[in-house]
Amino acid sequence: MNRTTVISPLNGAAGPRMMAMRLAAERVLTDWRLLWAVVALVSGARLLSELSVFWPVGGDAFLYLQGGRQALADPSHLYSNVAALIAKGFTWTVTWPPPQVWLSIPFSLLPEQIGVWAWTLTNGLFVAAGLVLLFRSIGSTQVWALPAFILVCLCFTPLFEEVRLGQRSGLLLLTAVAAMLVVESRPRLAGALVGLGASLKFYPAALLLSVDPRRWKRFTATLIAVAALVLLVSFIPFGSPIEYVMNVLLPVAVGSSVATHDCFQNSTPLLFSRLIGGQSFSVVNAYGVWRDVTIGTWHLTWLATLLAYVTRALVVVTTIWASWRSGWSQPFSMAMAFSLGALIPGDVYTYQFLCVLPLATVLVLKGIERHQWVSVAVAAGCMWFFISSPCALVFPSLWTIASLGLFAVGLRNAARYRRNS
Repeated sequence: MNRTTVISPLNGAAGPRMMAMRLAAERVLTDWRLLWAVVALVSGARLLSELSVFWPVGGDAFLYLQGGRQALADPSHLYSNVAALIAKGFTWTVTWPPPQVWLSIPFSLLPEQIGVWAWTLTNGLFVAAGLVLLFRSIGSTQVWALPAFILVCLCFTPLFEEVRLGQRSGLLLLTAVAAMLVVESRPRLAGALVGLGASLKFYPAALLLSVDPRRWKRFTATLIAVAALVLLVSFIPFGSPIEYVMNVLLPVAVGSSVATHDCFQNSTPLLFSRLIGGQSFSVVNAYGVWRDVTIGTWHLTWLATLLAYVTRALVVVTTIWASWRSGWSQPFSMAMAFSLGALIPGDVYTYQFLCVLPLATVLVLKGIERHQWVSVAVAAGCMWFFISSPCALVFPSLWTIASLGLFAVGLRNAARYRRNS
């Protein structure tokens, strides 16, 4: 009896079961009535959970507008004072580049409460516009696509952290997604949009890794020109750009070894430092009391550092590979590159994981559309960790692991995004 004869009964049993599971997944995930019902339930739960913590006193929006007032009071010493604080391990200060400072100034001129509300609303509108363009760029026209898209967004806590804290990633999301829409037809316009975003926060420049060679020169030249022009002009009252890069940007980007990292801070370096480097992290209980937690007993700091650098190098290289493998398909390629904003920096706060959302929505919607149920299941499993705050999880770096998992799903399916596939 040969091997085929032996295993054929198993194949006969497994085949119908697998087919039944696939049909069940298709019926559930493409049932628009069911999806809208789930959206309604999740919306209610999300509303109740967010209202209790929305717009905390002393939140990020207050600091942001305070930075605008500091810039007006003493612009020439803004970043030298910030550099001194960072050197002492204090990063809760004005670390953003001048274009963001300029953006805050009109709101900082308003009374504090009104200014914070005005900025929070403005950023929320940026986010909403970005999500509309993101859905358009994915291009799924089936009746189930919109509720599925909304459901993914509702389950993505970083989106709500961005809005409720009054952060600044809404404009980055808007410019990046707009670039995804127009890069194939108008690469210079796409480059200008990404250049504007890169002048606000530098990681959107990673999108140049995901543009096809025929458009790359036009896209990149415009990106560099716009970003450089905006930055150079905006730096005029604030001193040397070199001082900002060396004493503010780089120390924050690589992470501070003396700063206390709490459960709201998660990144690729912190993942390995916590797993095998012996680094502790702070968590807070229901009574507002903080305590330090250490995972494991290893203190292999050299190995943690090595793995962090290797992982970050790999995600950059494989982003280019996945973009090429997909035939430079959009928005998939740019979504892969945009997610690097959560995988490369040394310190990544909850709201900064927003840059993973475009990739998550692309993987889920296109996976359902193409009946890639295993990939959809893995992506959904990764998304499950984003439903809760990282401080509510057994290990806060699960957010980073989930982001790497979504990135891996993108790598695995890159070839399937070719237009002729």
